Amino acid sequence: MTRTRRIFAIVAAVLVLAVGSSYVVSAAVAATHRSAPTRDFDDEIALANERAKAYEKRLEKLDAELEDTDAEIASAFKKLQKLEEQLPIVQAQLDTARERLNAALVQQGIVAEKLAAARAQDKAISDAILADGARIDELKLTIGALARDAYMGEGTVQSLELVFGSATSRQFVDRFAAQHSASRVQTNALDEIEQIAAVNRNREARQSAVRVYIEELKVQADALVVETNEARIKAEAKKTQIDGLIADQRKAQEYLASKRADALAQQLETERLKKKVQAQVLALVKKKLAAQAALNPTPLGKGYLSFPTKVPFVTSSYGMRFHPVLHYWRLHAGTDFRAYCGTPIYAAAEGRVVWSKFQYGYGNQVMVDHGIVKGNSLFSSYNHLTSFNVAAGQYVTRQTIVGYSGNSGTSSACHLHFEVYLNGNTVDPMTILGPIPK
Repeated sequence: MTRTRRIFAIVAAVLVLAVGSSYVVSAAVAATHRSAPTRDFDDEIALANERAKAYEKRLEKLDAELEDTDAEIASAFKKLQKLEEQLPIVQAQLDTARERLNAALVQQGIVAEKLAAARAQDKAISDAILADGARIDELKLTIGALARDAYMGEGTVQSLELVFGSATSRQFVDRFAAQHSASRVQTNALDEIEQIAAVNRNREARQSAVRVYIEELKVQADALVVETNEARIKAEAKKTQIDGLIADQRKAQEYLASKRADALAQQLETERLKKKVQAQVLALVKKKLAAQAALNPTPLGKGYLSFPTKVPFVTSSYGMRFHPVLHYWRLHAGTDFRAYCGTPIYAAAEGRVVWSKFQYGYGNQVMVDHGIVKGNSLFSSYNHLTSFNVAAGQYVTRQTIVGYSGNSGTSSACHLHFEVYLNGNTVDPMTILGPIPK
């Protein structure tokens, strides 16, 4: 293959490389500016918030379920419940943090690969420009040599001298060919220099674009390093938090297991003393009924009693309840109303205060005798009060403040435990209370 053909072949190959490289750069730039698909975490965040709200409701109900339970055991169980509610939430947060970390790592790898490819392309263009520069220098030397020969008279022959100065026809042909070849080499060299210069100008323009792209990738790479480090720190913090929650959960479980037998005995004693209070009420009713003529009791009907709080919100209803720590069924003999500490508590109907004193389990209790209503003996009690506003023997009217809500006795949070006794036995207060005030 002649030198000229070799040069043309090289130029063609470089042009093919240039076109391909331009496509690679364009595709890489486009790929970089396309936003990577990201996971939508809004649903998970909303779910976590719903779980938190559900836990708050569950905690309020739990306070009622743990009524009459030792304060330390109730606190430990509530802590355990909170831990068990928190674990899936924090686990979801950990999963989210890990996914973000992995996404950042993947993106970091992609940008690193693009940066390496762009740098390799920049070097390839520089190498091609350098090689063609050497070729241009070589061609310039050739042109210079031909020009020097022409100036010295060695490269040109006048037409008559070419004809008459040739001894033979063969010599004429050789001299003519040499002169024509020199001229053609000079012309081809100039053309090749111009072509190489044009190709290099195109290369330099593409190299400029590649270098701008490299700087953009460097900025992205630096930002991804920061993002990745932050994601890693968050993931590690969530992992540490989960480890701590699991350790606390294990401690709470072990504590509850060690205290369950004592707590059950204490619970049974509390219920025995509560029944003693109920027996006192029943004894009073029997005396009252014995002093009355033959009674013909009829249902009181819903609405006879007024709600004992201004904004009645039931947190736990009357009925059988399963103890979450001691694992047995018991009667919840009243209705629990939400009443933050110090909330005024009102008499549900007129009557006379039987007592206002501390009763084991019930805490500070006010017992009101409403007399005989439709042939029924009716009592109501207001429990776990923080303080009294009435005294034994005092007559109260409907909506008289009897005391203020609290957390006395075996209660796990401030609320009102309201009980109604009909003919000496507890009944569901909601069957007699109403309507709800507006």
